[in-house]
Amino acid sequence: MALDLFGNEKRDFKSGNTARNTFYWPDNLKQSNIVWRLPRNVAWNDNIVVREDEFAVFFRDGKALHVFDRPDRYALTTQNVPVLAKLGKMITGVEQIGEVYWVQKREFRGAFSSPDTLTYRDVDFGLVRIIASGQFAYKITEPMLFITQFIGTKGLQHSDEIINWLKDQIMMILNTTLGKLKKDKQMGVLDMPAYLPEIEQICLSRLASETEQYGIQVTKFSGLAIKLPEVVQEAIDKRSAMSALGVNYMQLQTGQAIGGIGEGAAKGGGDVSGFAGIGAGMGAGYAMSQAMSQSLNAPPVPTAKTGGMTGPASTCQKCGYQTNDTVQFCPKCGNPMLAPKGEEFTCPFCNRRIHSGVKFCHECGKKLVYNCPKCNAALELGAKFCQSCGEQITYK
Repeated sequence: MALDLFGNEKRDFKSGNTARNTFYWPDNLKQSNIVWRLPRNVAWNDNIVVREDEFAVFFRDGKALHVFDRPDRYALTTQNVPVLAKLGKMITGVEQIGEVYWVQKREFRGAFSSPDTLTYRDVDFGLVRIIASGQFAYKITEPMLFITQFIGTKGLQHSDEIINWLKDQIMMILNTTLGKLKKDKQMGVLDMPAYLPEIEQICLSRLASETEQYGIQVTKFSGLAIKLPEVVQEAIDKRSAMSALGVNYMQLQTGQAIGGIGEGAAKGGGDVSGFAGIGAGMGAGYAMSQAMSQSLNAPPVPTAKTGGMTGPASTCQKCGYQTNDTVQFCPKCGNPMLAPKGEEFTCPFCNRRIHSGVKFCHECGKKLVYNCPKCNAALELGAKFCQSCGEQITYK
């Protein structure tokens, strides 16, 4: 006994009124295919099986004649296909009468992403690239339209091919929608998160008008996410940092560069180890950049010329500015000036030059005048031994 492609027994029918073979869409050929054509023509009184998740469309001479939209077993007779009544007198024996397509009813899902494909003219950043992503779902609602208008012209059958086509439509509609919202509502890139529900609804509505003519219904458009490329996001972060710190771009870059040196110094890196003494990390970088900014923006301060001084020089105990001893207040910081009192000495702690008679170093703040801990005699500045009892002096 010979069997056909579908496991049916091959029979030689001589009467056109006798049932022939039963055809259905095999599961191994179904999977993610949306539409499938029976690879042979059907004859009068052949049976076709339509399951719950399928449509079946009967064609004659390339023209769709009937849609079987309910699950059942159908015989290709005038009872199930009334249009065949006109052909009844012409059909005899095993004459072929048409072809059958099956179409899936179930919903298909897909995701889209558009890395660097959408260009947006933003009021703050100018021309920027937008990365959009999301999910959508669709199904076939008019199988006759789908086969004749979509499959017939585009030749797409696999779900991946149709999803790719839908992605192109989504990108086009999304781009148009963003442009319209920018024009109507002055929407900027940073405003887009607040408009996502509205963007989804507009895109879903416009997708319906684009796909219904092909018998396709987009049932869902959600999970829309719009973000900027990494380089643009970094620029936004820098602008935020500049606003928070009250600095311009050059000052921010300087602070970050010095902060990097500080980090290297803190980790014991090479030639920059000297920076460890003034601080490491971004804190030191920011402090130095602020000092540079203040120095650049401060009005110029006149510098006294020692050559023109009529008397001995006097040094401000607070900022180190030098002027003559006739000045009572420092012209730079306003601190009261102390006239020089005799010889200058070097602080044993920080090596700063100071005048004799000063009790505390104006650079490091250490106490400079001590009494001998043994005999209480007054010590000279920097003395290592008491001149009265010879006791060794240790500075703390």
